[in-house]
Amino acid sequence: MDMSRRRLVRRAAVTVLAVAVTTAGGWGGGPAAAAPMPLRAAAHTSSSSPSPSVWPRPARAALPAPTARQLQAAVDEYVRSTGIVGVTAALVTPEGSWTGAAGADGVGVRLRAASAMPIASTTKTFVAAEVLVLARRGRIDLDAPVTRYVALPFDAHGATVRQLATMTSGFPFIPDETAIAAASADLDRRWTCRDTVALVPADAPRLGEQGGAAAYNGLNYVVLAMVVEKVTRLPLAEALRRDLVAPAGLHRTWTETGARPERPRPPRALPVDDPVTPVVDRTSPLLPSTAAATSFCGGTGVVSDALDLARWGYLLYGGRLIDRSLVDVMTTPNPLGGDWGYGFGTMIADWDGTPFWGHAGNYAGYTSILFAWPQTHTTAVVLTPVSGGPDGDVRADLAIGLYLTLLGG
Repeated sequence: MDMSRRRLVRRAAVTVLAVAVTTAGGWGGGPAAAAPMPLRAAAHTSSSSPSPSVWPRPARAALPAPTARQLQAAVDEYVRSTGIVGVTAALVTPEGSWTGAAGADGVGVRLRAASAMPIASTTKTFVAAEVLVLARRGRIDLDAPVTRYVALPFDAHGATVRQLATMTSGFPFIPDETAIAAASADLDRRWTCRDTVALVPADAPRLGEQGGAAAYNGLNYVVLAMVVEKVTRLPLAEALRRDLVAPAGLHRTWTETGARPERPRPPRALPVDDPVTPVVDRTSPLLPSTAAATSFCGGTGVVSDALDLARWGYLLYGGRLIDRSLVDVMTTPNPLGGDWGYGFGTMIADWDGTPFWGHAGNYAGYTSILFAWPQTHTTAVVLTPVSGGPDGDVRADLAIGLYLTLLGG
């Protein structure tokens, strides 16, 4: 790496960055999800993007062997020192890529770099991009009431499509325990988006102020999935594949309710199950069970391996898949602040003076983290087959550590 990249990092060691998204799965939100995190929200400017140009084409070559060994050693040490069952991880840069794994999944099967896992709420980056693509085509008016497109069983108070995507709808929310209990009650049940919305109690409290600061609420993206399906007349899985997954050349990424990759299929990683509300069905073709996979709707539901997901982040935030102006929409933080500097389907943060973008997910036995650094045109991904971690974190510390190792920091 050149010296300009090295100068971007001013610390020689990693501070543990526990992004506390205990409910960044697709359903809930509220005060528990907004726990303090040692990442500053990005400055509230018109856009956090310091790099308006399209990123270079990502190199498909592997990173140099010495760098790869250092990265793998970092993953090995992370599993050893934290006691987590296992992780997979990946980095994509203009100079090359790397992916690795350590440990096992929730049933003791050794993880491989290509092991596929649900990415939980990082799915929202796909749904947000799809909404913007459809808006650019004139199929969706971002500032129209969402009820122009779909009927809801609760009063939407005129919330717009844009407000849903930016977590400013003021919608009611579904507690995680309610959602998990519903999914675990019948693991063979195949849910629809409307089934999920129907979980909202008539007296459900509202989350945040409509049009105000961002208040993370996965219900927003369940409804956005309904909008996508309405205007495209396609299942969400087919719309995402047509407009994003296939054009990006993601051969190991799919939505569980849609077509899976052709053989050879990636090895599946089962999660550590919850003994109180179990969601794993080893006989199901879906991860971790039919109910858990389908009940996420647009809040979660995409499955990938670490390298394919890192490539997705690179192509998306690098402006190589959607127009750069749409990336700017995604990465513009709410001027009123709120949860994680949330933009349009994107968490926006600042680490040691360096802004970066991405998303985290934590639900039904899996966690994910996707970070994109626009200054260095680099993406990092960490996937784990276990919900959360200390303080509900999603392994942001490992993603940062791998990035620093890449830069030689």
